[in-house]
Amino acid sequence: MPNRMGPIMPGKGGAASRAVKCRFGAILPVLAIALAISGCSSRLGQFNGSLRDVGGTSAPAEAGTANIESLARRYDADPGNKAVSIAYGGALRARGQFQQAAAVLQRASIVNVGDKEVASAYGRALGDVGRFDEAMRVLGQAHSADRPDWRVLSSQGVVSDQMGQHSRAREFYAEALKIVPDHPSVLSNLGLSYLLTRDIAKAEEMLARAASMPNADARIAANLTMVRGLRSQLGAAPTNRPAAPKATPKAAPKAALMSAPAQR
Repeated sequence: MPNRMGPIMPGKGGAASRAVKCRFGAILPVLAIALAISGCSSRLGQFNGSLRDVGGTSAPAEAGTANIESLARRYDADPGNKAVSIAYGGALRARGQFQQAAAVLQRASIVNVGDKEVASAYGRALGDVGRFDEAMRVLGQAHSADRPDWRVLSSQGVVSDQMGQHSRAREFYAEALKIVPDHPSVLSNLGLSYLLTRDIAKAEEMLARAASMPNADARIAANLTMVRGLRSQLGAAPTNRPAAPKATPKAAPKAALMSAPAQR
């Protein structure tokens, strides 16, 4: 489901600005990212290690896709069970079955009213299916101002990015990083936020920091490689800008002669 892109910052030169946009558009299919000209859709979930991976709950290891049939049977036997629903929802999300995961976690949220862990998982699932306003409402119920959860803050940032509210998203990431400084998943999301607004240098800086952390995974390294490839492509691509005409030397202006007043 498409969402709004952030605005392209205007440049001074119209031709140069159009050339940059064209270069972006030309290399997007190669890098498989949706950052075309303003107005095209983009999903932060297309990147590795973003909303679908941020702030995993304390669900058991069996949430992996290998045991999804077992989880399905357990869920059928006890729909709405908190632990099973979170594990099953996580396994479904990992397999790309986002609509089903949202339905599972919605049921769990009805059975477990007010449970913050369920709200956190359900809010992320809503973000997967493009129900961004609902996702922000549910994620807002997953923690409180006096007990903020960095995982939820980061997820709120991702949803804000997908809504095109990039400044707001970065405020959420900043708050998350106050709780867990240099956490790779938050830094990765922040880097991807900058990528969505075409700040390649800042995106690379954040992703490089994320990738340097001991607990960073391969998905963050893949995002860093992608951004560096994008920067390289942009730097190497021809601008297709016509050469500026050579300046024609101008004759020096003649000095204006002031006639002296006639003496009488």
